[in-house]
Amino acid sequence: MAQSLESKNCECEVCKNNHEFILPRDIIEAVQNRNLVIFAGAGVSTESRSVYNYTLYEEIKDLLKLDKSANLSFSELMSQFCKQPNGRAKLLRKIKDRLDYVGSFPELERRASKFHNELSTIHQITEIITTNWDDLFERKCGAVPIVTVQDFAFWNNPGRKVLKIHGSINNYGTVIATKEDYDKCYQSLNSGIIGSSLKTMLATKCVVFIGYSFGDEDFNKIHYSLIEEMKDFLPHAYIVTLDKKAEEKFSNINITPVITDATFFIKVLKEHLIHLNLIVPDENFEDIYDALELVQEEHTRISSSFNIKENPQVILTLCYQDGLIHSFERILAMRKTGDYSNPQQVRIIINNYENIKQQKYNKGVYHDVAYIDGYITGLIYFLYNEELDCLPCYYVFGYEEDIFDFEEFLEYIVNSEIIHPESYKYALHIANKIDNKNGDTVFHHTPFL
Repeated sequence: MAQSLESKNCECEVCKNNHEFILPRDIIEAVQNRNLVIFAGAGVSTESRSVYNYTLYEEIKDLLKLDKSANLSFSELMSQFCKQPNGRAKLLRKIKDRLDYVGSFPELERRASKFHNELSTIHQITEIITTNWDDLFERKCGAVPIVTVQDFAFWNNPGRKVLKIHGSINNYGTVIATKEDYDKCYQSLNSGIIGSSLKTMLATKCVVFIGYSFGDEDFNKIHYSLIEEMKDFLPHAYIVTLDKKAEEKFSNINITPVITDATFFIKVLKEHLIHLNLIVPDENFEDIYDALELVQEEHTRISSSFNIKENPQVILTLCYQDGLIHSFERILAMRKTGDYSNPQQVRIIINNYENIKQQKYNKGVYHDVAYIDGYITGLIYFLYNEELDCLPCYYVFGYEEDIFDFEEFLEYIVNSEIIHPESYKYALHIANKIDNKNGDTVFHHTPFL
């Protein structure tokens, strides 16, 4: 067992459920082996009490004017609502309105996607199962949605996937809500390809249920059907819950409860992985915003300070800065996929670009060489999270030392023809082909090689 690296330290609404816990060793090992599956329910999404003061269940019950003591399951209640004229359409509209409302308020969306954002940079978690209809796993974790049998053709493709066994609000016809829907869904899961794959994952991998309770209709049906089929051979699973009586409730069904907040659980898991140097800290991404802004400012400064007809060598400087900018922009754009949270993968990317750079250099394609130098510099800066004043924003082709200061850059750029004559001639050739009558043309390297 591994101790939590962080514990609850206040009673505010954000932290009050961050209970200290013991992180099971086999969960860490499962993540390391890419063998951990997250099974997410409504409790980690828009139905969280931190997002709405009332659940969809409570809203529908109120619309039907049912007595509070009426003890209907979720699917039974939805079926009763759908008995009214155009009931199905009204239910789907109600679901969409709730999701749209959350999306229209950034604060609510931040609350609803807090878990997803924390999970997104754990690159080892590539398989997610959910009964939620929203598209937060797609938008916040870069997961490819698997909703229909046809979608399942993409399951073995690289990247993160989310198996949406109760459908998606982006495809109304797939939404599972009523008792009739549930019955058809579980019949399909018992015999279809999606159900077979679902059972295979639950039966062979380390599964962590998050956002469910012991009395949850979805959880009970799925897990009990597996118990019937596999009996004593069903692997041990975990459930992250705030129910302090969970130990007693789950003692007979081979599930260990972890009593803490769902997002806090993922955060602590991530801290262990960072400690083991298996993922890049999230702070590295945050620091890239300032670095990107700095390079963009210096790119504008150099573009406005030099006429490329008179100073053709600056073309290569601008290419280098374009490489830096594109590197930072891609890192930030791909953050949600977890790809750049994998330090080993980042190093592979750097090595691949080093090889391409050598090929370009041998062919004398110097503007590509400069661009790749900038791109690699961006990756290294991100990986090692250097201080901002350690970012070499300036570049003179052929000069081997990093340049951090504009005055130093001016000193060397005027001697670039002497430092690397061939690249100077190459840049001059490009400059002569550019129509720059007004002297305000900015040379730009697109993100292609």
